[in-house]
Amino acid sequence: MATKGEIEAIEMMLGESGLRPTPVRVLVVKELMAASRPMSGKELEELLDTVDRSSISRTLVHFTEHGLVHQISDGSGSMKYEICHNAEHKHRHTDEHPHFHCRECGETICLPRIQVPDMDLPEGYKGENISYIITGICAKCQTK
Repeated sequence: MATKGEIEAIEMMLGESGLRPTPVRVLVVKELMAASRPMSGKELEELLDTVDRSSISRTLVHFTEHGLVHQISDGSGSMKYEICHNAEHKHRHTDEHPHFHCRECGETICLPRIQVPDMDLPEGYKGENISYIITGICAKCQTK
């Protein structure tokens, strides 16, 4: 159960992103913030078993559109989502960092300490999202 202070902080985060703080949105943010890694919609559905799938899906779409979360396509066939940790969302995410996807256990983790290089795009092109996925075997799976 989230404390009153945690709920207020989540509601403020939603408001700063231009989103109304509904109960479902607060629950989804709470779970994403508590996660130690990006989560799929299916994982959120399992955690929030009282919330229907379409509400979670719509919430994730709104969060992505407003820059509160970003999507990670890690090659697993299932989008993963994580809270953007930038200071100002301004309806797009700017929390660019690579991710590692383990092909054994399927877990995807953030690598926030690795810098994403600036890209010199051709004239007339405007980049909006960068996706770096490193695929391999995680340390946990290597020791099995």
